[in-house]
Amino acid sequence: MRRADPACEQDVVMLLRDVPVDPQEVTDLVRQRGVLVLSDVTLSPSAPPVAAAAFRFDRHTKTAWLAGIGVTAPLRRRGLGSRLLTGALMLLRAEGFERVHACAAPAGAAASLLASAGFAADEDAAQADSRSGFVLLL
Repeated sequence: MRRADPACEQDVVMLLRDVPVDPQEVTDLVRQRGVLVLSDVTLSPSAPPVAAAAFRFDRHTKTAWLAGIGVTAPLRRRGLGSRLLTGALMLLRAEGFERVHACAAPAGAAASLLASAGFAADEDAAQADSRSGFVLLL
């Protein structure tokens, strides 16, 4: 796992195309060092990442928001999203963040991933688009 660099912005945009994050915001988050990627170590270092997680940060309140997480289609359901999320949460904790918020469809794969990482339902954070809010205290 590593922070995404501007050279892989378009790859990250493609990984996160199925999540509700605008491509321009993804580009901005890469430049703000808010995107973490997982690469296949068996490939060359210039190969595109296989998974990406984008975060928005509020360092003053020590809070991060998971804007989206995506895994390349052929590699889904192999634990890569879980591995990336676990590594990202460890990094956020080490950087002094105290909580992470996220949203997902209540019965979808993203909600299952969040629950397996220790997120709990956040009743105060329901979204207008019927997604549920989740929170994890680090």
